Amino acid sequence: MASSSGGKIIQLLVLLAILGGGLGWNYKRNAEAEATEVRPYRGYSDAELEQLKAAQQSETDRRNAVYRAGSPKVTVQDRALLGDRVDEFERVRKISARKRELASRVADSRASIKLIEAEQVLRERDRPIYKMILRRTFTYRPF
Repeated sequence: MASSSGGKIIQLLVLLAILGGGLGWNYKRNAEAEATEVRPYRGYSDAELEQLKAAQQSETDRRNAVYRAGSPKVTVQDRALLGDRVDEFERVRKISARKRELASRVADSRASIKLIEAEQVLRERDRPIYKMILRRTFTYRPF
């Protein structure tokens, strides 16, 4: 009876060692996969992220105000002479290009804010540290 009890303990220890090794391997694999993810704001501290987000938000608000103020409807004037028509086309093209440039800058600012917010969400997900350890240990990612 004592030998069968000792054999079961050894089997249990072997099973626990295999389970621990598998969980450790899964943790390492998930940590390596996370390290390769593109996160442009990973190196910033939480305080720096908050400052950057506030600055980006004020810049976005400023750019949005400029875009809205500089976006009146363009009226095309009918010209009789070919040279005047070319000049009018060029004027409208420049106004349209300026509007597109302003819209692009507003969109870029908004995209930067979304990336900062995504970084903050990822950081919050892993607080406190045991949540990150459990997530990396028990999350399975297909190869």
